[in-house]
Amino acid sequence: MLFWASLAGIGALVAAYVAALLYCAETFTRSKRRRVQGTPEQLGLRYDDVQFRAPDMTVLRGWFIESPGARAVVVMVHGDEGTRADPEVGLLRLQRAYLRNGFHVFAFDLRGRGESSGVRDRLGSAEQLDLETAVAYVRRRTGNLPVVLHGFGLGASLALQATARGLGARAVIADTASTSAREGLRYRWRHIPSVLFHPACWVARRLYHADVNYLRPIEAMSGIEVPVLLIHGALDQDVPVAHAHNLMAATLRPSAHLWIVPEAGHLQSYRLASEEYLRHCLRLIDEAIPARMIRLATPVSHMAAV
Repeated sequence: MLFWASLAGIGALVAAYVAALLYCAETFTRSKRRRVQGTPEQLGLRYDDVQFRAPDMTVLRGWFIESPGARAVVVMVHGDEGTRADPEVGLLRLQRAYLRNGFHVFAFDLRGRGESSGVRDRLGSAEQLDLETAVAYVRRRTGNLPVVLHGFGLGASLALQATARGLGARAVIADTASTSAREGLRYRWRHIPSVLFHPACWVARRLYHADVNYLRPIEAMSGIEVPVLLIHGALDQDVPVAHAHNLMAATLRPSAHLWIVPEAGHLQSYRLASEEYLRHCLRLIDEAIPARMIRLATPVSHMAAV
């Protein structure tokens, strides 16, 4: 009797452990979808709605804002739980600021967020395809106009890694990037014991094709040859500022710059210090795209579908 009771107890513990693994894997990859709040029209800006498809047929949506005689295109990539118009970060105001300074702006929603399709957060492994497809769309539309990537949170990490892998951006502005997706996820779920966290990541990869080991900007930093600006809030409680320092330490290139914003929390640097933030960004773009190298390109298509 004691043997069978012990066996039943062990079976119950195993079942509870497996259930916990499945729950964690599902939670890690659950879509962080929020409604897109606002459009450029609310700031008096004309824009084109855009719809395009990633290679796996995921439908992505965004908008393109044109600036007459633009010197470059700024592709903006929002954070993990944001959208292309994230009001908590001030993305619409920043898009208007870029437009007024002579840049086209293309902003889109990553899969599983905003108005784009997708039901899972793939932890960067598929979102990288979204960014690559967005840049390909911009190039078809604008010809040889230089591309600048400006990412936030997850978008910042994607921008760094994509640039190191040859995406062809002329400059990268990375606001609140993590050293890796695994480190970022581990910190967010730091209350979960390792004996549960690491196997749950394996389950997430097997069941939901979400590879937490794919996105590793810290390994990409040394391969980025274009100017980079790392921005981070000194008081960030979601992604500690140590991530920015570690990313900066991973490259010895003089074209890499770090700006730590005092008193700024998670993704609050632009809202807290808008004018200084924009000056830092424009200075980096000027470094990457001197006036003598600017080539104006005629848009080749305004069609939204790919």
